Amino acid sequence: MVSVREESGYAVECKETGECFTLPLERVETAIRHRDCEVIKPADVERRKALLKHTDGLECVEQLSEKDQRIVQARLALVIAQNELRAEGVKLTQRSMNKSGTHRRLLLTRAEQIAPGHNFLGTRRGGKLASGFDVPQGRTLTNYRDVYHRFDQNPVVLADRDRMKGRREPRLCKWQERFIDYVLNRWHDPKQPKLASVYKLATKVFHRSPQEMAQDINFPSITTIRTRAKAISGVVTVIGRGGARHGTNTKGAGSTDVRALGFGEKFETDQYLLSIFTSGDGVVRAEIIDPKEAPQELADNEIRRCWLHVILDIATREVLGWVMSETADADHSKALLRMATRDKTKEKVRYGCKQDPVPPVRLGLALADNGTATRNADVYAGQLGMGMAVMTARAHQPMDKQTVERLFGTTQWDVLNFRPGYTGSRPGELTGYEPKPSAEISHDDLYGTLTRYFIDEYPFRPHRGTGMYGATPRQKQEEALQLYGPMEPPSQRDRCLHLGAKVQATTTSEGVRAFNIPFNSTELQRFAAGRPKRVTVHLDPDDLRKVHVTAEGEDAVIEARLSMTVFKDQTLEEAIEIMGTATKSNPILRELHDRHLSEAMKRRALESGFFPDSRDPSSYQTLAQLEARASKLLQVETRPAAYIGATAAPGHLMSRGRTSGVVPARPAGTAPFKPPSASTPPRASTSSPRFAGQADGPPETGATSAPDPDDIKAMTFGPIKDSKL
Repeated sequence: MVSVREESGYAVECKETGECFTLPLERVETAIRHRDCEVIKPADVERRKALLKHTDGLECVEQLSEKDQRIVQARLALVIAQNELRAEGVKLTQRSMNKSGTHRRLLLTRAEQIAPGHNFLGTRRGGKLASGFDVPQGRTLTNYRDVYHRFDQNPVVLADRDRMKGRREPRLCKWQERFIDYVLNRWHDPKQPKLASVYKLATKVFHRSPQEMAQDINFPSITTIRTRAKAISGVVTVIGRGGARHGTNTKGAGSTDVRALGFGEKFETDQYLLSIFTSGDGVVRAEIIDPKEAPQELADNEIRRCWLHVILDIATREVLGWVMSETADADHSKALLRMATRDKTKEKVRYGCKQDPVPPVRLGLALADNGTATRNADVYAGQLGMGMAVMTARAHQPMDKQTVERLFGTTQWDVLNFRPGYTGSRPGELTGYEPKPSAEISHDDLYGTLTRYFIDEYPFRPHRGTGMYGATPRQKQEEALQLYGPMEPPSQRDRCLHLGAKVQATTTSEGVRAFNIPFNSTELQRFAAGRPKRVTVHLDPDDLRKVHVTAEGEDAVIEARLSMTVFKDQTLEEAIEIMGTATKSNPILRELHDRHLSEAMKRRALESGFFPDSRDPSSYQTLAQLEARASKLLQVETRPAAYIGATAAPGHLMSRGRTSGVVPARPAGTAPFKPPSASTPPRASTSSPRFAGQADGPPETGATSAPDPDDIKAMTFGPIKDSKL
């Protein structure tokens, strides 16, 4: 408030803190010229206070109801008619404007001309008296004119003030008002107690002095306290009984900030547990499964609720990607980013969409919440590697991600609410509907429904969000591309290295295998040089035509192409499904095939003649014979030093007769040689050389004696009947 105007400026005083300081003239004049301030004279302030006191807080006609506004219009027409007649020289008095006065009809006729439709004259139409405005007597008409001019011709003063009738002073004592405040303060608790229970207990513990009891012994009624509770602001009640976080989410002021202009400049991503059960045929089943052996993919007839991952462009409200999964994790968040940066024609063709999907785009600023699906090292590394700026939304602040949060509500009420298996937006909402037994659609059918909604329907609906002004997302996309230019999608190399799947593999002569899918190239063969080397394969699960290979100590990124063309147009999930389906079969049919295979192999084995009859004992003697032959090969032959074999006389080496040979002298102390009898086969020492016709056996014990020469010849050479040559 300006207190004094000086030559150097204005001496002003802050009405809130009482601080006094001086503002330069130039600053004040500039603020007035730019309309950065409001100049209010003290007289205007006093008149405004008087007006608000007269009207009980009303300042303009628009604050009244439609019925009261029409009454004000009729009374204003009567006031204007009085002014015009007085200006024309007609002397209007209270008596002349009465029902029996001379100027009343003249006044009503002029008012009818000013504001037709109020029927001031009360004319008859169709034999009936038409309803019209009930014009009061002249005293009241004069009072309308005086009040209208006293308050600077503000029509709001012509409204009725019936609401100000009655007793104005408080009807309750001070201690009763304090009791009401005490009850309402206890009622505003996060535990959300019942008001009636709080009231009953408060009457037992509320302290009153004897003087207060003498004023009034009764407590205020519960109805009075309920009326006071309803008069409290809804925001205060929500914060007091629901907590600050719930109050911010439900009663927050919202935001009208236009946060992005270019297509792909900023995007929001979030996950939502769909309020619908999906199944194959709607039959509830129970099955005991082993978590270690249970497959990761969804079963055909498995009833469950799935997660929907969505990425939304802020500038155009276009849905850039959508993924449905069993859990909310980093792999599906990366799949969502890959979908936003690639072409989605495959989804259009597969699910029969009529319109073209949103084109791929390079993403700029990423905004996500603190969930585990987005706040992890893998997702952050992929986003930063793709050149995105990462921004994390605050916890329990839905206004930070209001655009994508609104999309989930729209999807639920437009799509899921009409499908079998819908669960409701909260537990216990559907009291007469059982969602699990009603589940009929499969997981792929639900994904197809969402795909058609995000491609054919949602981009062509008028959007009333901030900055959209009723335009459709597709219209806003075309406008953004025209004004700010396109953001080219990332290259396949960047997608593989930063958003793709990584797997450790070893090079072979056929290249390298990732997920059992072969890839090969000339550069890879030159790097391997015919030796197995450990490498890392970067694979785009949405496009198997090309992979990138990195290795420790190798600077260059090696490119390899798919060498099995059957997977050329498949995704990684589809390729794994094809390979898995090839190994799975009907158990009964598989048993029949195994029996056919066993019979064919048995027939081939018998026809080959290689396998003898297993019931023949000779089939088990080969190994024993080989062991006997092996033991012979292991024997080491030596001659004892005390015995030298018989030698032939000179000239009789090849003689076949009984020629006496030279026998060495028998050592002293030895027994004479005894030839073996006919019934006892000759035996030889294991340390002596073996002769033809000599049988195996252990050596004889006792002293060794020199043999007879004739016996030696008989033992050495047997009769030869057939020639050996």
